[in-house]
Amino acid sequence: MSTASVELNTPDVIQEDFGDDMVLLNLRSGEYFNFSERSRAFIDAILKGVSPAELIGSIAEVNNDVGKEAENFYTLLEKHALIRPASTPVVPHDATLATSILAAGATFPFDFYDDLSDLIAADPIHDVAPEAGWPVRA
Repeated sequence: MSTASVELNTPDVIQEDFGDDMVLLNLRSGEYFNFSERSRAFIDAILKGVSPAELIGSIAEVNNDVGKEAENFYTLLEKHALIRPASTPVVPHDATLATSILAAGATFPFDFYDDLSDLIAADPIHDVAPEAGWPVRA
């Protein structure tokens, strides 16, 4: 795991905030993801420039099991191509950030859905049935 900062994998990934929830949509795969509680707090921190490796290390210092959960969560963010390395400098953080993430919930939920992936990933101009029109694919 890199100690560099990360950013959203734009333009393929877009973000929308809904109060306490954050939804990320991967336009390339058509998958969308809902993050709340501890997951949201973790993503907020790394998208503000905190090194994921350092943050996970700080969490593991407080609770090793949760540190492993955070590492697995981060791996899923990478696997689903939601984040990428950024050229911005890493923002320093203190131990209170890890403590606040630990207090934000009981787990790192990774809720993702692909039920609309065919429609989201479709090309509405070229992938339509001529006689039926959008959203019926050819």
